[in-house]
Amino acid sequence: MKGIVIAGTNSGCGKTTVTIGLMSLLAERGHKIAPFKTGPDFIDPAFHRKVTGTPSYNLDTFLMRQEVIKHLYAKHTEKKDFAVVEGVMGLYDGMGDEATGSAAELSKLLALPVLLVVSCKSMYQSVAAIVSGFKHFDPQVNVAGVILNHVPNADSYAFLKKYIETHTGVPCVGYLPTNSDISLESRHLGLVQAGEVAGLDEKIEKLTAILRETIDVELLEKLAAQDRLPSTNLEVAEPWKRDLSSLRIAVARDKAFQFYYQDNLELLEENGAELVYFSPLNDACLPPDIDAIYIGGGYPEVFARELSENKSMLQEMKTAAVWGLPIFAECGGLMYLTEGIEDAEGHFNPMVGAFNCKVQMTARLQRFGYCNVSYNESVTRAHEFHRSRIIPAAEEPNYTMSYQLTKPEKNKNWTCGLKYKNVLGGYAHFHFWSEPLFYHQIIDLWMQKTI
Repeated sequence: MKGIVIAGTNSGCGKTTVTIGLMSLLAERGHKIAPFKTGPDFIDPAFHRKVTGTPSYNLDTFLMRQEVIKHLYAKHTEKKDFAVVEGVMGLYDGMGDEATGSAAELSKLLALPVLLVVSCKSMYQSVAAIVSGFKHFDPQVNVAGVILNHVPNADSYAFLKKYIETHTGVPCVGYLPTNSDISLESRHLGLVQAGEVAGLDEKIEKLTAILRETIDVELLEKLAAQDRLPSTNLEVAEPWKRDLSSLRIAVARDKAFQFYYQDNLELLEENGAELVYFSPLNDACLPPDIDAIYIGGGYPEVFARELSENKSMLQEMKTAAVWGLPIFAECGGLMYLTEGIEDAEGHFNPMVGAFNCKVQMTARLQRFGYCNVSYNESVTRAHEFHRSRIIPAAEEPNYTMSYQLTKPEKNKNWTCGLKYKNVLGGYAHFHFWSEPLFYHQIIDLWMQKTI
């Protein structure tokens, strides 16, 4: 088994482009890739899946216990031969002094070598000093190799390779030249989703063709040797077991709602639930004979007009909520269940109206980062990332606030988690493998069908 963490010096250095390019290159050589993403991100895993044809899984050392991470990593690599783990932000960026949630922490936990992506934009020999700093900052982190991005040409790379290896001892695996044809677009919450990138297949083909010429794949394969392999642990998974064979859940999934942790969906299915996917954008009605609804996050604000124009689906959702069908919603799903979304210019698009409040888009982030969430008897961990806020209606709210949230290591707390009948929605994104009690409470909610 081989495995490697592809980490960057910072956000925007090109690690996602390098990651999907290397995944494509390794798959081309016959490797069975097990793709992973460090941290809570939803967008990068969609690119991984596009390239490899297999689901990508999030590994997060804040959201999940160490033994859970090891179990899930082992589970998802059982039939693969090369694990590729994309980092988050810069290699050592995380929460607090321990850098919890960082790619560095994950690499140590799984005993994975690190391939460092460094941008050479506006730099030359100084790149070696950066590599040296990352190499020696934490001796327990194995910075095994470097890939240089934004290198002008092959001659420049040859010079930098020799210079870096001479002064740091870290081998250079290859480089990526500046090329606008392979760059990935971004929007207010990160990269544009894989399904929305125009000509993505062509971009991947061009990227792979470039890396065939500029990457020493044999050296990469050599550096990616993993000495200590975790093993699956059925005892770790035991608290999450539940008979869900009677549960048929409608899951909203289209361009507006894409943000689901793959492990959440698979956990439900492994416990016997039937997942039926539908599109709030395109379908006229909900799937038949459902017991509950799951609406994840995404970009409902980007597709607000189209969502608003699908009147039959809005009415179906509103009727389901009023009649007591259980609905669990996260972030974008919460926004969809309000009276409507008001954009930055003041344009209002009506939505479902299960909660008698509206959502207003804002120029700056309202919440960003990890949080602890108390819900009924459980305390779990979650992540928030949104540029909108709830504007209460003039009349008495028809909902109560069910989540008590606190910011780790900071004296900040707030409420969210709107609850109306059997409808629960909040801005937080939850990984079900974070806390079994919370998972079972959501299952209990979904099993409260009254219609």
